[in-house]
Amino acid sequence: MRTEKMRLDNIEKVYRATVRLFEKHNVMNTTLQMIANEAGVSTRSIVNYFKTRENLLLAVHQRYVDSALTELDKHCATEKYKSLNGREQILDITRHVLDFVPNYYVHIYAMREISIAVSAAGITDDKRFINEAIDFVFKPTKIAMQKGLEDGSINLVNGYNEDNLKMFIVVLRGVFEEYAEILKSKNEATIKTVSNAIETLYNYLDAILRGKTK
Repeated sequence: MRTEKMRLDNIEKVYRATVRLFEKHNVMNTTLQMIANEAGVSTRSIVNYFKTRENLLLAVHQRYVDSALTELDKHCATEKYKSLNGREQILDITRHVLDFVPNYYVHIYAMREISIAVSAAGITDDKRFINEAIDFVFKPTKIAMQKGLEDGSINLVNGYNEDNLKMFIVVLRGVFEEYAEILKSKNEATIKTVSNAIETLYNYLDAILRGKTK
């Protein structure tokens, strides 16, 4: 029992150390030895836990996706969210996803580099990462869209098309990642410009959902 607790504690140390090093050195420049030194464990222990560096990167990615999914599920289960009409729910999901960025931009930026690293190693491909990122937002957004069409809060000029909804999620993912990259740069002027652009995005999305623009 004590050995299992120690193993879990060490794995947690490795996760935290890995993210810290990603912030300092980026994914590509972070080695297992660096992670071991930062976490206070041996490289042999990391290999025992994850087998390879790429498997560790995948585990870090999956942990982030699971955390983001859990957070969004909890948000959509609140009474406040449920009381919104369909259009308001879509806007709320969009804002919630983008509000997630300032606290987790290091993780988000790292995800892009992880997808490149594991793809280069032939373990997986970018499509898997794209699909995971899209799916966890698409499901509640689709439900909100259906609710909005039923309650009359959504009036799309060209009608509802699931492919267009998926395209919106792809665009949102792109904004999500670019926002993370800009925050990582710590350029205050650029961050302010992007923050203003995001508000414009909300207003434009609201107009589309109301049928005020194409």
